[in-house]
Amino acid sequence: MKRLAPDTNDMAVERPPARQFLVGKDGRLDRHSRVYVNRNLRVAKIGAIGFDLDHTLAHYDPVPVERLAFRLTQEKLVAKKGYPSGILAIEYDPEFVIRGLVVDRRRGNILKMDYHNYVSRAYHGRRPLTAEERKRVYSHKRIRLSYDTYVSVDTLFHLPEVYLFLALIDYLEAGRKKPDYGRIYGDVRESIDEAHADMSIKSQIIKNPGAFIREDPQLAATLEEFRRAGKKLFLLTNSEMYYTNALLSYIFRNDLNGRRSWKQIFDLIIVESKKPAFFLNRGRDLAPSPLPAEGENPPVYAGGDAMFLEKALGFRGDQILYFGDHTYGDILRSKKSLGWRTAMILSELDHELSTTERIQEDLKHLKDLSTRRDHLVVRKVALGRALRRLTEHPEEGGGAAERDRETAALESEIARSDAEARRLVDEAETLGTRLASEYNPHWGPIFREKSETSRFGHQVKDFACIYTSRVSNFLNYPLDHYFQSPGSFMPHEL
Repeated sequence: MKRLAPDTNDMAVERPPARQFLVGKDGRLDRHSRVYVNRNLRVAKIGAIGFDLDHTLAHYDPVPVERLAFRLTQEKLVAKKGYPSGILAIEYDPEFVIRGLVVDRRRGNILKMDYHNYVSRAYHGRRPLTAEERKRVYSHKRIRLSYDTYVSVDTLFHLPEVYLFLALIDYLEAGRKKPDYGRIYGDVRESIDEAHADMSIKSQIIKNPGAFIREDPQLAATLEEFRRAGKKLFLLTNSEMYYTNALLSYIFRNDLNGRRSWKQIFDLIIVESKKPAFFLNRGRDLAPSPLPAEGENPPVYAGGDAMFLEKALGFRGDQILYFGDHTYGDILRSKKSLGWRTAMILSELDHELSTTERIQEDLKHLKDLSTRRDHLVVRKVALGRALRRLTEHPEEGGGAAERDRETAALESEIARSDAEARRLVDEAETLGTRLASEYNPHWGPIFREKSETSRFGHQVKDFACIYTSRVSNFLNYPLDHYFQSPGSFMPHEL
């Protein structure tokens, strides 16, 4: 996904102006403003709606936040892990890592997989592996991601740490030594965790939230609409209360509607939840700790588990809809362990949709090339059968001279079909490569890999009941809307 630096003029071009209820040429809601459906969801049957904080209610401006985390982690590696000071000169590349990739920390590689978990693209450090190198290591293998040598890039917070890991491999290997890739990854992981835990990152964001947060002017109105529909709202985040309060006080500073604080938007607030364990530890003596709320409602707790939350709200299972951005920590575990309905927030959607719209004619041409090539293949088979019939059953034809003319004509037509098919394949490959790079020069589109759904795209489809680019897109739908999936088809049904 292309994410521009904050000082460029194109930063806001990715998305139409907020809440214009834009309608496209087909009379439908603008694609950027839609909610997309994998599994039917009747909003009227939902009793409680919950939200994660980071990248869900709080939309970070990605490049400044990632650069901050990257720089602070570099400094910790030098100061506490003994890395050479030269690594401080490494600059962050916000395009190099996207969500949905997988780190092979044993080999120092990063991988993109298709729907079937086969490796389709790979880099060692920041060097692309050739097709031969990739096949030698990963060919004919479905990667078993349960092995601890593999790490999924499940959240946007992972991007700077993974890029630093890859950049360190390049830096250290330039010294002609083979580093211990696993140790490097562990050092980076520990250092960035410390930067989050010791307030190094969060203190900078709290000090100047406007430099790091992208505001959504319709967020408060969306939550008010949910409340008007009788839904109980809850906040469930791993962040500490001081950080949660700082961000939401900033985000809702102009939208309190007579409330004393943002807390009163919600019916229940749980911080330091330790997701995904929060969804797994049901009733295992994990009593939450009440936090002082200065006499305000609602109650605020730290920790606890899902059983406590469901009891406090009076709803459980598929009566609860939860919004989050983390594939595993928010979406998969709440759905699989508790039966909650899930809404995944994917900020990458805006870029993917904009790119697809921009190159739509080229995409149609690419599909046409494939169709024409398929027709030629079918025609070649028919021509081959006719040629074999002439060769194997000469008695069915006319004289020898006529058979020779027919044979020569068929052979010539087969050769022309072969040449045209090869030309179409080459043209399609060149065009497909160029179009993929329009999404991201290293990885192509986040949700697809050539003609297949990518591993990440498959996860979104499998785990998220619905997905969209931001919570406020729900303002475009009635409060009792029935979200229906487009259905899925077997290839012969298309």
